[in-house]
Amino acid sequence: MGQMSNSVRPFGARRKPAILLAAVAILALAIPAVADAKKGKKKGGPKVTVMTRNVYLGADLTPTIEAENLGAAIEAAGGVVAELDATKFPERAVLIAQEIKKSKADLVGLQEVAKWTDQTPSDGGSPPISPIGEPATNVRYDFLALLEQELANAGAKYKVIGVQEEFEAELPANTDGNPNNGLLGADEDVRLLMRDVILARKGSKVDTGKVDQGNYTTRFETEVGGLPVAADRGWLSVEAKIEGGDKGKKASASKKGGSTKFRFVNTHLEAFGDPTIREAQAKELIAATKTKKQLILVGDLNSGLPGPHGIGVPGFGDPNDPLAFQAFVDAGFKDNGARHSCCDDPRDANPVIDHTVDHVLTKKGLKTKKAFITGDDGERSASGLSASDHRGVVSKLQLKK
Repeated sequence: MGQMSNSVRPFGARRKPAILLAAVAILALAIPAVADAKKGKKKGGPKVTVMTRNVYLGADLTPTIEAENLGAAIEAAGGVVAELDATKFPERAVLIAQEIKKSKADLVGLQEVAKWTDQTPSDGGSPPISPIGEPATNVRYDFLALLEQELANAGAKYKVIGVQEEFEAELPANTDGNPNNGLLGADEDVRLLMRDVILARKGSKVDTGKVDQGNYTTRFETEVGGLPVAADRGWLSVEAKIEGGDKGKKASASKKGGSTKFRFVNTHLEAFGDPTIREAQAKELIAATKTKKQLILVGDLNSGLPGPHGIGVPGFGDPNDPLAFQAFVDAGFKDNGARHSCCDDPRDANPVIDHTVDHVLTKKGLKTKKAFITGDDGERSASGLSASDHRGVVSKLQLKK
């Protein structure tokens, strides 16, 4: 056969350029898709939602702390009891439970989860303030039990992971309004136990493990009615993980077994006394919770940095108030939820929330996907109370792989 002319081609020969062009086009489309997929994988690990919520112990203790003598302290204690009853935690617990449910937080740090007990008649109080008498044991309000019940009533499935006991003291109280005559004016004994608590949502993707906790060695020390008293504060933490991390041999220590591990910490730093007290407590906490894992720390720090979301607002506090927060910044923590969240009396019709003390902090600075406060929706209890003197702070975070 002779040589084929350029004008005559076998069947299908004309289609090759078209096929090649199509293949190139498909490849061009596929490359960005693969790149996007790889890019997506680099965006980070699983997400976790956390909340910090100061539930308010129910009364201002300042009058008892500032009492000049025992008679004045007993009179002031009567005022504390009256305020406690007026701020009605059983009603406020309903609102707090709803907040927690709506937040869908995987882990919740609670502060000021008080337990109030009383005894009638008074036997003069009991240690650590009074050296006489037996501790009051009749439960007036157990904030934790009340909140757990309201969570159940709301269909919010949460379990208690850990409880840290802190300040505990008892005073005789003049509660009938008659003139005070020292111990003779006391009608009952009232005892306060302060606690911090961690809750975990049942059915959450977050699994919890070992709990650790402790009290600070640095404490606010004062006198109540001439009798010495020290205020214990503390912290608690839980080891946590989310399944679904890398399972290869090169998986890091934080992802062995196909999980992303982190540590969740809750604390309440000192509110009274010199700000250097809570600064020292912050430094103790930084040392106590040192870990190679990702760390999420929530709590009422009674401290923040000046600025649009800081504690340094006109007319508030001491110039040294930022010291505790600055200690966390200096230690490499990132603020993941700074919002004005404090403070007003739950009975105030027009609350003023003008500074930030409630924080979500992370070390290995996590990305904040979303952050907001709770309790600012105008919801009120049957008696017209807000949920607390604080607002809750919720942050949805993206863990690192």
